[in-house]
Amino acid sequence: MQFPLRAIAVCCLAAQSTVAAPDPAPRVQAKACLLINATTGETVFSRNPDSEYPPASTTKLLTALLVYERVGLRGTFSVDETDTEVEPSHVPLRAGETVAVRDMVQSLLIGSDNDTAMALARYVGGSTPRFVNIMNTRVRQLGCSSTVFKNPNGLPASGQHTTCRDLMRIFDSVLAVPSLRDICEMKGFCLSTEVGKQWVRNHNRLLGQYPGMGPAKTGWTVASRHTFAAAAKRGGVELRLTLLNSPDKWTDSRILFDYGFARAGVASPASTTSSRGRSPKRATGS
Repeated sequence: MQFPLRAIAVCCLAAQSTVAAPDPAPRVQAKACLLINATTGETVFSRNPDSEYPPASTTKLLTALLVYERVGLRGTFSVDETDTEVEPSHVPLRAGETVAVRDMVQSLLIGSDNDTAMALARYVGGSTPRFVNIMNTRVRQLGCSSTVFKNPNGLPASGQHTTCRDLMRIFDSVLAVPSLRDICEMKGFCLSTEVGKQWVRNHNRLLGQYPGMGPAKTGWTVASRHTFAAAAKRGGVELRLTLLNSPDKWTDSRILFDYGFARAGVASPASTTSSRGRSPKRATGS
């Protein structure tokens, strides 16, 4: 049986039209990023995941993890003068005051306070240098072969660097601790110290703005530019993202999460509000 050439051509075109075009790669500006489907373990997208960049305040994820592993979230300790000698973001803490470990870990992960990082490091490690040694030992245990820390807060330091792949390993370890995961997605908390009571607001501008946004840790310095570790969950699918050296982590993260959920076949609900709201309180260095 013979078919006219025109009919054959139409059939071929119809067949081709049923084949879905591949998703275009997300157009993000970050120098390095890694997007993982935590539900399946699939790498959804990556760019230079093993390239080394400064971590900025995402460093505080490891600081919090070590505090939890060594002392938990219980107890109190006294602030030393050396803990306060650091640039903002800070509480600010006052030398000699007594603070609760839980409050300080919340200050660390929610407010991204640099004096809190120094105080916790000294308390847990005995001194900041000893704590930094513990940090570098722990990252090797986690399989982070391209990460070196020089301080517990992520402020600029020569030779301090990580990669998106290593940062993902650290982030995964933090999210495996329910209490730390909960803290990383709190919108804020009331902190009482000698300077008074203050509402410490989460630096993550996507929290409550991007549908499904969950636990995260922000980072920024002039040298590092924007850094970020974040998780978002919709329709039973959790995506985890790390990015380094971005001019705009908020836009990059939205693009990458949208891409990941689309790849997973999860519908994209309308955002409740724009991500370009007010800057969070004490956002310097976040």
